[in-house]
Amino acid sequence: MAAAVQPIVPSPILETTDADPCADFMELGSLDGTDRRVGIDDLASVADIGPAIAENNARSVGISPSGDRIAFVVKRANPRANAYCQQLLVVSASVSGEVLEVARGGAYLHADFALRDFSVVRAGWDVANPPRWSPSGDRIAYLRREGPTNQVWIVDPSGEKLPTQVTAMADDVDDFAWTEDGHGLVVSTRPSLREAMSDIGAEGRSGYLFDGRFSPQFADHPIATGPLARAYTFVSLLDGSRRSASKAERERLAPDLPPQAPAIARAYRPGPGRRSAWLEPDFSDRIVSPTHVVVVGPDGQRKICESSVCNGVQDMWWSSDGGALILQQRTGWARGETALLRWEADDRAPRRIFGFEGLLIGCVTMRHELVCGQEASTQPRRLVAIDTRSGTERVIYDPNAGLRNKDFGEVRRLRFRNAYGIESFADLVLPPGREEGQQLPMVVVQYSSHGFLRGGTGDEVPIYPLAAHGFAVLSFQRPGLLPAASEARNEIETRTFLADPWEDRRHVFATLEEAVDMAIATGAVDPDRLGIDGFSDAGATVQFALINSDLFKVATFGTCCQDMTAQPLAAGPRFADYFRAMGYRYFESDDEGFWQPISLLANASAIDTPILIQAADSEYEGALDVVESFTNRGKAIELRVFPDETHYKWQPAHRRAIYERNLEWFGFWLNNERNCTPGKDAQYDRWLAMEGAPMRSELRCTDTPTLVP
Repeated sequence: MAAAVQPIVPSPILETTDADPCADFMELGSLDGTDRRVGIDDLASVADIGPAIAENNARSVGISPSGDRIAFVVKRANPRANAYCQQLLVVSASVSGEVLEVARGGAYLHADFALRDFSVVRAGWDVANPPRWSPSGDRIAYLRREGPTNQVWIVDPSGEKLPTQVTAMADDVDDFAWTEDGHGLVVSTRPSLREAMSDIGAEGRSGYLFDGRFSPQFADHPIATGPLARAYTFVSLLDGSRRSASKAERERLAPDLPPQAPAIARAYRPGPGRRSAWLEPDFSDRIVSPTHVVVVGPDGQRKICESSVCNGVQDMWWSSDGGALILQQRTGWARGETALLRWEADDRAPRRIFGFEGLLIGCVTMRHELVCGQEASTQPRRLVAIDTRSGTERVIYDPNAGLRNKDFGEVRRLRFRNAYGIESFADLVLPPGREEGQQLPMVVVQYSSHGFLRGGTGDEVPIYPLAAHGFAVLSFQRPGLLPAASEARNEIETRTFLADPWEDRRHVFATLEEAVDMAIATGAVDPDRLGIDGFSDAGATVQFALINSDLFKVATFGTCCQDMTAQPLAAGPRFADYFRAMGYRYFESDDEGFWQPISLLANASAIDTPILIQAADSEYEGALDVVESFTNRGKAIELRVFPDETHYKWQPAHRRAIYERNLEWFGFWLNNERNCTPGKDAQYDRWLAMEGAPMRSELRCTDTPTLVP
């Protein structure tokens, strides 16, 4: 029996509720509210089909064997309940299909990933969880969490029967597949993780050796390292019995590449008549490489698309008749568009059948159509079908229909080449109803501007609610690797191949400066009232900007700080050694000189920009040196710590609180505004006491969205 761990000080009591998080939403696909401007609650409750991070491109829908029905899970955050409304829906594949809820509930299904040599780190985003239809089409299986582990549940697609749990594995079910006869499932688990953590628990009896397995910001014990073996198990749906899966059963879940496909093949797609297709990197040893499309015919002959029209292909599918290959690519200026190409067997190169400025996510084939999640700058996730012959598009289901009548303002895409000749872009969002000639304060949000504009990478700065409050918002797309780093074979070489250790940071900031200059040149932006936010990699861009320019009058961070003392201590020996291999200097005689271009700590006396940090409890320790140094000097700085959080924060109540506080922070420092709803006095008393704050008499109330005069 595992022993309960008692903390050295009492733990906070976190409020929980058994209330249905779906109850607050009046009907499927709708949001409350009549205000046409986009508010914080609108954005915090946007529904997703699949993971919220659109660029994961994971499949999230299941097509019935007959091709007439589609199943998927819709997930909508409920900040008040601090939970997610999760509904398994079935819709008709026809144009006029109705929506049927067949299951509801379950806890959030965290994805995880290997980080450096750590075996598993919990992610803030969720698993894709596409429902799988039984071979006969009379049942749907999906992952659900109603306890300590993720298990497979089965539900009747008619919705007439309650869902039932059909696996009881000791570990999380990571993936599963139906057997050919529909009488069982093949499931994938990682018992080796449980075994590794059991060994670490036993080690604690004699005291843990502090070594490379530690990352103090993540845990107060060693972390499992190295690859984890997967176990494949057959589970009978007739009697519940289990056994190790056979090789044939395992290949239903994890098929091996056939002999004709090389080990470097990506997106392998078997086709009819012994045809197959895949992507191959042009440079197999590089961490980032262009790819080319390879098609192998029945005779075994390879055909490669050598035309530039095939550049940027990410995925592919065979047409329903097997006579053509459908390609999905990122194309256009700075790869800011998504297109579909059709490559007929007898043609030398494919032709474009569909394209737009946005994203297609997790596409699957359904007869002669592709069913995809779709997003654009003012269009949140919806499900569409695109005809692979004509490119005609139709909407199957829009879970965010309540946002159709919202006024998102104006979105202008600013395109330019940076000083290195690299195509770049940013999206300038202007408020609804802005008058010509009106100059607005502007907030820069980083570092991806693909798809629906929520809150930047990390989803922490509410773009459209900021615009509704009278701000211009610049959603900045980080440029790609510098030419010198494009030949890197690993992440370390992306830095060591550069002549200047901070060259990439200078490159990103120079690109950002050009985007800001273009925004100011529109006449819509007040150059004296600029703010900036940074999360993850973009946090380092904010640090560089505050030290090497006077552009920004206020800043916020979702993670902080890339610096010379707290960061390596909090991250632990393995991270410190990894960054030393990149050329970073820690605890050496010349480290302060090395860090001068980016260190908030080394430049604390010279920085007067007010800083708000809203960090996860798993990361805030990396900012403590900066917070202490700034506080000791009387600088305007505040740190908020969010419990049980990951790098990408996942709890709905936290996201809403971060949205609101970021909006209030920018409003306070750039617009002399305060939120006058009850309960805010203590916050504004703290801020008013900070260095450089406006006078209390200068503040205006903004408890509802208003345009700046």
